[in-house]
Order: sequence, then structure tokens, then C-alpha cells
Amino acid sequence: MDILTTFIFMIVIGAVIGAATNHLAIKMLFRPYQPYYLFGKQLPFTPGLIPKRRDEVAKQVGVMVMEHLLTPAGIQKRFESSEAKKEILHTVHQSIDKVAEMDISVGDLFERFGFLKADMKADEWLHQWSDKKLHSLLEKYDQQSLAALLPEEIDHKISSKIPDTADYMIKRGIHYFESEEGKARLGHMIDDFLKERGMLGSMVQMFLGNSSLIDRVHPEIMKFLKNAETKKFLADLLIQEWNKVKRLSLHDLDEKWNVKELVFSVKKQLLSHFSTKLILDKPVGVYVSAVAEDLKTQFAPVLIDKGIKAASTALEGLLSKLQFEEIIREQIELFPLEKMEELVVSISNKELKMITFLGGFLGGLIGAIQAIFVTLI
Repeated sequence: MDILTTFIFMIVIGAVIGAATNHLAIKMLFRPYQPYYLFGKQLPFTPGLIPKRRDEVAKQVGVMVMEHLLTPAGIQKRFESSEAKKEILHTVHQSIDKVAEMDISVGDLFERFGFLKADMKADEWLHQWSDKKLHSLLEKYDQQSLAALLPEEIDHKISSKIPDTADYMIKRGIHYFESEEGKARLGHMIDDFLKERGMLGSMVQMFLGNSSLIDRVHPEIMKFLKNAETKKFLADLLIQEWNKVKRLSLHDLDEKWNVKELVFSVKKQLLSHFSTKLILDKPVGVYVSAVAEDLKTQFAPVLIDKGIKAASTALEGLLSKLQFEEIIREQIELFPLEKMEELVVSISNKELKMITFLGGFLGGLIGAIQAIFVTLI
């Protein structure tokens, strides 16, 4: 064999051995997937490196991800970045627009989530809640005086309106007694008064006559009503009575005029004209569209900022509770080895080929060096 042939032969042999060795080493990272036995003893290098150390690899990958990749500081920084806030805000705006266009009624939406007859239940709850609150308030302030319960502004307004009330009552009295109906009523009152007085009344009727007495009494009554002192007297009387009423406790007012029953009656009448059905029958979009701009410009940014701060604060504890490290380990252990090998090879195909070629190159180089030594020897 001549020198050139020896050189080529040894270089080719070295290159083939180097390339084959590196290729085999790469394959042995994953293969064989299962251990093989001979005469009851496990053959060396079975299974491959990664299948054999799969538990350790899964554990180390979980630790690496949690300690270096999925860290609370990194996630918090991402959440608090302006880009993340813009993305979240954009998503919230889109959600608000979608809800604002919804034609489904509020009641139907409740029914979709399993809340049947929401209007009836809401009305019933409102009645029960208002009764409970009123009972509680009336019991709490039962011994309190009306003066202590009334706000100062309301007390001042009522007191300031008493002179106007007296003036109104006087004017209505004048208007009534100046009418034919009022004059006739006054005549009947005088007639009844005289009848109750027996003989004295009969004598007065005999000498004066009923009509004459009305004609004499009516102008005097009108003078009395139109007198400025009458108005002042009535206003003072109303003020005195109002002051007496204010000194009464809620318990005393209830005993005199059934105030508590009146309060519940007023409450019942007010709620009878109100039903949540009117609210629940309207589309969801009607309510949301009315406040959509406020939700976008005011509510959403504040809510997002507070949500991010709350999430950032609870992030470390949340990640610990979720046990991502354990989840990653379990997923890697359950991941098929064939798929794992295919994934690694597809990602590092070029690099693995270069390693094979490098093995061939180094093998060929070693073969050339050996050929030189053989030739010299």
C-alpha cells in the first residue's frame, strides 16, 4: 500500500469512527428508553442518560424555572411595566365595549347563571331588609326624643315654616267661611248650639231668629280671622305644640299616634310602587353604555393599578401555594421520551449535526496524524 492510499484510508477510518462515536453519544442521551437485561443483570448504558436521570432532570428543571425564570420579582416587574398595563387596559376596554353592546336583559343574564325569578327574590329581599333595618332603628332610638333624632337643619326648616302654615290655615278659613257652604255650615253649628241649650236657646231663637244671629256672628268671625293678632296667636300656638311634640320620645309618639305603624305603612306604600323587574327587564348594554366612558377613563385605570399592586404583593405566596415547581416536575416526568427527544433534536438539529461533523473532522485529523507517524516509522 503506497503512502497516499495509507493517508486516505486512515483519515477516512478516523473520520468515520469520530463521526459515528459522536452520533452514538448523542443518541445515547435518550436511547434506549428502557433498561435491557442479560442473565438477570442490567446492561450498562441502558436506559439512556436522560431516561435514567429523568427524575433528577425534572426536579432540577423545576428548581431552575422557579429560582431563575418564573421569579416573583420578574413577574412583578412585567406586571408593573407600562406595556403590560397598556395591554391589560386595552383588554378591559374591549370587554367593556362588548358588554355595552349586549342585548340580553339583566334578568335573563341572571337566569343563565342559575338565578331564577331574580326580580321576585330581589323584591322580597328588599322588603325583608327594609323591615329589619326599620325595626332595628326604631328599637335603637325608642327612648330618644324627637328633638334629638331630628337633624338641626330639618328642625330649623319646620320651625321656620310654622308662621307660613298658620297664615295658610287662616286664609283657608277665611275663604271657607266667606263661601255659601261655609256660611251654611256656620248656621247649622249655631242652630245645633242653641238646641243643646234648651229653653235658653229657644228664647234666643225666638227673639233673634237663626238668620239674624248668623248675620251678626259671621262678620265678627271674619274680623277675628282677618286680625293680625289671630295669625300670630295661631303661629305661637303651633310653635308651642311643636315644641311639646319634640320633647316626646319615639315610644311616646308611638303610643299617642302609632308612629311606628305609620312608618311601616309609608315604607310599604313606597315599595309597592317600585319593583326590581323594571330594572332587570332592561338590557345589560343600556346600563353599561351609560357609564362606559367613566368605566374606561376613571374606574378601569384605578382598578388595574390596585389589582396589579395586590397581585404583586400576594405573588410570592401565590406561587408558593400553586407549587409550580412540583407541577413542572410532574409534567416533565409524564412527558413521553419520544416527544422529548423529537423536541430537543428539532431545536438543536444544526448543532447536533455540527457535533457529528466535528467528530468526523477530529477523527480524520487524528487519522492523518497516525498516518504520518506510520509513514515515518
